[in-house]
Amino acid sequence: MPLSEARQRVDLAYTVFRRCVEQEVAEYGEQYDELRRMEDEAPAPDPCVQLFNELVDACLDYENLSGEREELELGEYRDRVYRRMEEVSRWEGEGGP
Repeated sequence: MPLSEARQRVDLAYTVFRRCVEQEVAEYGEQYDELRRMEDEAPAPDPCVQLFNELVDACLDYENLSGEREELELGEYRDRVYRRMEEVSRWEGEGGP
């Protein structure tokens, strides 16, 4: 996959994830923080978490193609994405799939 295509994949994944979060915030308003805590404890899949994981995967693919993570537009989620990328890289380095 060319680097430009990987970058487009990151941009699309970010846009879809951000829209998911915005939709949840609009739907739940002031209860959003409580909803997030409950979702973290619930066994049911959370669509925004799944989209976040897809965003992280896209960022890792971009980086594996020699892309610079600092070039990615990740807005307010940048630090969160970077932390998860580090966790995944560390986990894979320790023998994870």
